[in-house]
Amino acid sequence: MDFSIDASQVDKLAIDLGRAGRKATLEATKVVAKGALNIKQGMQASISPSPHFGGVAGAISYDLRGLSAEIGPEIGRGQGSLAFIAAFGASATPGFWDYAAPLEKEAPNVAKFLGEIGAKALE
Repeated sequence: MDFSIDASQVDKLAIDLGRAGRKATLEATKVVAKGALNIKQGMQASISPSPHFGGVAGAISYDLRGLSAEIGPEIGRGQGSLAFIAAFGASATPGFWDYAAPLEKEAPNVAKFLGEIGAKALE
């Protein structure tokens, strides 16, 4: 499953924060980590009630990579490989899992807090 968002503004913010100093970068990393955790938990909560695909929740994790995070089910771990079917369906069943909804819900919060850190750091 591949889902991405345009991170060009996050990349620019990372460069600006690098200029602003280590403290701002550490604060921004904490914001990204909290956002990733919230997205992971949202994904888990949205798939857990499924009687057939609830086990996918246990395979959802996140990895931090600087000021970005990779979030989603680990294919090959537990029932993580079933995530694709839950999201996109199979020949006889439609997909039902809106795995991107938690990201869409959390993104404005992350952007707001990163913006505040950036503005404060560049004062």
